[in-house]
Amino acid sequence: MDQAQVMHVVSKADNTVHATVGLKPTDEALAPSSIRVATSLISLTSNNLSYARGGDFLHWWSTYPVPSTAPAPYNDSKAWGIVPAWGYASVLESTSTITPGTVIWGFWPTSSGHTDLKIQSSSPEGQWTEVSKHRSQLMTIYNQYSVVPDFPSTSSLSENELQQTAWEILFRPTWGSGHLISQHVFTPSPETQPPIHPLGIGASWTALDADLSSVVIVSLSASGKTARSCGWHLSQRPKVSGPLGILQITSTPNIGTEGPIAKRTIAYGDVSRAETLEWIARLKPSKIVVLDFGGRGNSLDNLLDSLKGNSALASLKVTIVQIGSEQKVYTKEEVVAGQENLVKLGKIQFNSSDVRDAVIALSSPEAFAESVKPVWAKWVSESRKLIPDMHIKVGKGITGSGGIEGGWERLCKGCVGTTEGLLYKL
Repeated sequence: MDQAQVMHVVSKADNTVHATVGLKPTDEALAPSSIRVATSLISLTSNNLSYARGGDFLHWWSTYPVPSTAPAPYNDSKAWGIVPAWGYASVLESTSTITPGTVIWGFWPTSSGHTDLKIQSSSPEGQWTEVSKHRSQLMTIYNQYSVVPDFPSTSSLSENELQQTAWEILFRPTWGSGHLISQHVFTPSPETQPPIHPLGIGASWTALDADLSSVVIVSLSASGKTARSCGWHLSQRPKVSGPLGILQITSTPNIGTEGPIAKRTIAYGDVSRAETLEWIARLKPSKIVVLDFGGRGNSLDNLLDSLKGNSALASLKVTIVQIGSEQKVYTKEEVVAGQENLVKLGKIQFNSSDVRDAVIALSSPEAFAESVKPVWAKWVSESRKLIPDMHIKVGKGITGSGGIEGGWERLCKGCVGTTEGLLYKL
């Protein structure tokens, strides 16, 4: 079936229900200022579950609506949707200045079919913006596409090249979040670089809020990809800017603790142990910042109760930044409870796209790109040695256990381990 054009669709009412559906090849002429592409390499992570869960509210379902030509009942866009994924696609046809054969990085459909994008050139050079009306409410980062010069065809990649490419695809979106958190939300240089509120909006977020110089960070779900990226970024900061230390709470407590910042890694069940709390107290923090990347079960509540129950830590201010969610499909009741808990605990939601927009507004797209480029290059050269337990599993196509279908099934069941990365060749 994968030899024909097919798409992976997910039920909007119950994200655990999904199917692979055949597509009719388009015979329509390509519109002006457009490209027709085929998805070639994409990854699946817990973020894809978030795209489905928040698909209506945050308009991720609008990115690639199911085509009306799909067979019933899957042509019903109110009931079924395509979950997008990050990676690469190849240009098949073009009515823009982009030439066929060009490889582009961006947000693609989980489909082996041909997809049309209406694009405008943007800054810096090589960047393009998708401007279709149905995507107008999508956050800006999901409408940004980047030309990748001299990228080889998927079929010509050696195994080592494929593994390196997979690594970059897997971490590039989450790496960006870590950079924004470490360098702009908790800016190490507030006198020259104004701190940005985690939501990226004009809400109050002072230099004192952003100051990590006397802070212990608690990283929940610390072995996840976003958390590891963020931890690396924090380790790149000048030591005087903090944090004093990072407590990593994870289901796989054998992850590394190397680097200039004091680190301690524990299992979820060790949150309330005396030695854990003593480790925090010895660092003498003035505040604790919890970065919740999707802590399991009641881990956050257990952490807060443990801090309150310790005489040396009970009076400390605790700031909680919500960055990710647990790898599972949430019921409507769980989503509502999560929102209520957000308010109850005073959590601050992190929004990567809006923080990025705020940073760019303070400088320029060119300046932001230039500031990120050398840091990304350093990450690419160092990260595989720093995270030796992370393994890439390369699947093929849409259908079956070895394709997108199987990956989605495993994500829904919470079966994709924190040391596993899923890449798919389409």
